Amino acid sequence: MVSKIVNKLNSINTFSKNIIIYVSIISSALCLSGVAVILYNMFAEFSKVSLHTLGSTLIYSSIVLFSQFVVGSLIIDFFNAVISNHED
Repeated sequence: MVSKIVNKLNSINTFSKNIIIYVSIISSALCLSGVAVILYNMFAEFSKVSLHTLGSTLIYSSIVLFSQFVVGSLIIDFFNAVISNHED
């Protein structure tokens, strides 16, 4: 089961792989910055609702960013395979 998933992921073209790699790094950094804002808000002398909202929004945005780019890169890969297999 896992080997089938790995084989399918290895068959993705390099452009789509690069998109997934770079977006996972960017979304991880965005998620960690959201966690840092929330932790700063928890342990600071003053606790503001706006900082917690900002941190939560950063975490949510990182998840949405990652999922949209992964789905988009898989769609790009799918249509690239369809176009390359098309016979004139």
